[in-house]
Amino acid sequence: MPTVIQGFEVRTKPKDTSLESFPVFIKVTGGTTRTVTFPTEFNAIAISALIENQDAANACRFILNSAARSAGSTINLNPSTFRSFDNMNIVSIFVDATALPGTSTVDIFAQVAPLPMTDDQKDPGQKEGSL
Repeated sequence: MPTVIQGFEVRTKPKDTSLESFPVFIKVTGGTTRTVTFPTEFNAIAISALIENQDAANACRFILNSAARSAGSTINLNPSTFRSFDNMNIVSIFVDATALPGTSTVDIFAQVAPLPMTDDQKDPGQKEGSL
């Protein structure tokens, strides 16, 4: 049974050991905000993620799978720390690095699983299993 997260139909089961996945790495520069939306940027769902604040003096903020961007809905990430999330379906990660200087970064390491093609996306003229 698929789940809908932020409007995306997710059929991925994060603990499925037969699932093919690959790593991605995203840097968010200090002084900026960034929303990583995995289905649109990588045609995938993140099944695990690590968010690391590389700045030694300033905190940053983040939120998973939410369109809300208010300060009350974000999670604070202290200087030189990280948070990891495993065995989840993560559609998006919002990072607010505006409190960091431009020389610092917030790094996101994620393991993503490609979204399966739906019948509508498959070429109707192509035989099943052919290249």
